[in-house]
Amino acid sequence: MLSLDRDNLVDALKKYGIRFLAGGDESTREMSPPDLIRALAEHRDARLHLALTSLFLAHPDLSACVPEIVDLLTEKARIELEARYMAAVYLQRMWKTRLGYYLGNFRELPDYFSAALRLPSADERFGKAGLDALGEWHAQQSEFSYNHLASYEKALELLIGQLKVESRHWCGKDFASNRSMWM
Repeated sequence: MLSLDRDNLVDALKKYGIRFLAGGDESTREMSPPDLIRALAEHRDARLHLALTSLFLAHPDLSACVPEIVDLLTEKARIELEARYMAAVYLQRMWKTRLGYYLGNFRELPDYFSAALRLPSADERFGKAGLDALGEWHAQQSEFSYNHLASYEKALELLIGQLKVESRHWCGKDFASNRSMWM
């Protein structure tokens, strides 16, 4: 189990352009994508779990390491990773146009887990059916009562809000083509 404190993980997220979480001390060592994803899934802070969804939305290329990580996790962390990843898959389908406005052309996240979790396909009703079912599934797996659907939607809302603010910085320039400047 990777044990990193919250500030280190917030700093690592900032290096990937996820900057909506407070904290961090800007002294984090470099983390590989698998180590970051694993540490976020294993951490107890729900805000870091929320940021995991945003990380997959902003960096669909990181999906390639998910299958290798999932088998290394505890059951609780595995459930969190599967849920947060699938939330990103469904949200990406639902908000493809809006995400494309800020992120430019992006790779579609592969649907790794819907069949195994007995959830709707990522393409059914543009992800809406799957996102609703995922919220219910995640609630059944959790020991605490929590509105998981709202947290998935919040992950998207925070990411879009951040992208919106950062796009204003470019003042009419093509924000999506300058994406490398902020990530």
